[in-house]
Amino acid sequence: MTRRLLTLLTLFLLPGAAPAENWPGWRGPDHDGVSPEKGLPTRWSATKNVRWKAELPGSGVSAPVVWGERVFVTASDGRLGDRLHLLCFHRDSGKTLWHARFFGSAASEGQFAPGGMAVPTPATDGKRVFALFGTGDLICVDTDGRPVWVRSLAQEYGPFRNRWGMAASPVLCGDLLVVQVDHPSASYLLGVETATGANRWRTKRDASVNWSSPVPVTVGKKLQIVAAGTYALRGYAADTGGELWSVQGLQMQCIPTPVASGDRLFAAGGRDSSVLSVRLAGARGDLTKTHIAWRARSRTNIPSPLVLGGLCYCVEDSGFANCFKTEGGERVWRERLSGGKYSASPVAGDGKVYFASESGRVTVVRAGPKFEVLARNDVDESVVASPALSQGCLFLRGDRHLYCIGEPAQSGAGQGERLPDYRPVSGWPKLPEDVKLGPVSAVATDSSDRVYVCSRKAT
Repeated sequence: MTRRLLTLLTLFLLPGAAPAENWPGWRGPDHDGVSPEKGLPTRWSATKNVRWKAELPGSGVSAPVVWGERVFVTASDGRLGDRLHLLCFHRDSGKTLWHARFFGSAASEGQFAPGGMAVPTPATDGKRVFALFGTGDLICVDTDGRPVWVRSLAQEYGPFRNRWGMAASPVLCGDLLVVQVDHPSASYLLGVETATGANRWRTKRDASVNWSSPVPVTVGKKLQIVAAGTYALRGYAADTGGELWSVQGLQMQCIPTPVASGDRLFAAGGRDSSVLSVRLAGARGDLTKTHIAWRARSRTNIPSPLVLGGLCYCVEDSGFANCFKTEGGERVWRERLSGGKYSASPVAGDGKVYFASESGRVTVVRAGPKFEVLARNDVDESVVASPALSQGCLFLRGDRHLYCIGEPAQSGAGQGERLPDYRPVSGWPKLPEDVKLGPVSAVATDSSDRVYVCSRKAT
């Protein structure tokens, strides 16, 4: 017995035996696109080294998120894109565990055709799943797909007025969910309590149309939320939503999400086609003349940057990959990747950087100062969504399917009981007399015809 315990302890303590990590939201566990895992896949095709692929019910370019044995992803369909889907698959088998459906509460004034109303990536804390749609609906369900709360930000604060729709992903900061809404109407940053959906704070933003997502950053010992858009990076206090600092130097309309590493912030989409590094130490007020560490040329307008091992990687929309030193901004290399246009943000793990193109080709490059292509892998459909890395696998969302790339799971995995399939009712059900629907409501039924009603009173 003692020998067995020592063997188990040795396995846990081996340097290479890193624990499997979740990928709980946009850009992964640390909001930077990097996974600490080892043993991630290098080579695959549409059929080779594919653990499973699952058909998706509609449009969407939201990235998949993973927690434990569950993989969550959103989609939308219908003439107006207002039929909303939140799905859960088993990580090992690809079996559909549940499928929650909702109706959009408002029509967006525009949308990105490949994404429909399902462009923002959902987030999960392992207990609940949070999804934002281009219809302005912010939805929270538990990990079994049962509605917890639903809000229509479109009904509360006005429809999303953005010719390419909403793209900013909600981000979790402990018990706070942060949503960035930038459009020609009154833009705002919203802090929501995860348990109830109630506002903790709402801050007006001096911003117009943007598609960037907020990112949590620790400055000193304080948690801040950084949001990019309309010429500037801005930092906000996570506890109050108050603006703390700003840096001018971005384009008018921003798509890439900034990434933090140490006391530095790296942002693509700068003026004159640049990427810039900002020092965060002592950040207060207007930092434009004092805290920009360096600026380098890179025509990166859509994908977000990635920082790993003292290097900053950026892929230009046209397919040129760039590598800069995080200290000083010196360009280490610039190489053309095959595959056409690039919209997905790169991800990294196991000493590899993954660049996914819209043609469905993923180029795997060895992380480091020397450019070395390890593999070029193709699937038979377009890829606009950013990949996810978790549990030794790469999860890749195409325009028709969700792929799990990795070695086959052990026999019998993922064959558990199928959970209820939630679907919207075609009309209002007859409700008990003591149930009053608020102005913002959602109704769903499960496979046993039980009715779930979520409403939120006007404030």
